[in-house]
Amino acid sequence: EAGADGQGVGLGFSSGADPNWTDAAPYDGARAVALENATNLAAVGADPLAAVDCLNGGNPETPEVYGGFKAVVDGLADMCRELDVPVVGGNVSLYNDSPSGPIPPTPTLAMAGTKPGFEAPSSALEGEGRLLVVGGAEANARRLGGSQLLAEFGGADRFPTVPDDAGAVVDAVADVADFDSTLATHDVSHGGLAVTLAEMIGEAGADVTLPGPELEAAFSEAVGRVVVETTDPEAVRERFEGVAPVEAVGEATDDGRLELTAGGTDLEYTADAIADLRDTVGAALE
Repeated sequence: EAGADGQGVGLGFSSGADPNWTDAAPYDGARAVALENATNLAAVGADPLAAVDCLNGGNPETPEVYGGFKAVVDGLADMCRELDVPVVGGNVSLYNDSPSGPIPPTPTLAMAGTKPGFEAPSSALEGEGRLLVVGGAEANARRLGGSQLLAEFGGADRFPTVPDDAGAVVDAVADVADFDSTLATHDVSHGGLAVTLAEMIGEAGADVTLPGPELEAAFSEAVGRVVVETTDPEAVRERFEGVAPVEAVGEATDDGRLELTAGGTDLEYTADAIADLRDTVGAALE
């Protein structure tokens, strides 16, 4: 379909849920689910337009379950209202209980957006730019609550702070994604920055140093953040001025390796080693 200026109109879609988030913090976790979907769209330059949901929970006749379910409904509604994204449909699945207890309150959200034209930055590094982490809340607000790290290894922490002005963050991300100087973008979510960077490695690599405590720096799943590979870091900083933090974390390389320093820990993985780790489940099924 052609827009008013003769360009085509590109469609973007995102869908996701994270029961770890909404189990740790039903209200803020649901807000984070909505923002993460919007950030996914913005990372390819699309403006979020509408959403549908599937609200899953246990037996609502149990007060604790009802309280968690109400909190995720309120969280989704408040964030979608803040993003100016109407929820135009959905369904509900309740009484999801087993002998071990009810499932966590789990909202699944799908979101659609549009953008002028069909060009979008790659989610894989190009190997020619500087690496920035844009958006989110201040660095000291990044916690491990709801993270995959704690789900795997145990422990407890507060849920990360959700940005106060999420709509402005999403708008800025979408604008930066359309800069000619933007080579690659990838939102930060499940697994934190360490996993995001690993997912961006292919023929190109990255040499990255993350400031702050190593676990929070590498594995916090604080939402509203995007890794940007750019040849013009100053233009990105100017767009985010007064909106959200911008951190320079390193540079893309041409060797297909991830070299990551977080706190006092140095990690190095080749693209092949990362691919092998990602294929663990598939290999187990063969």
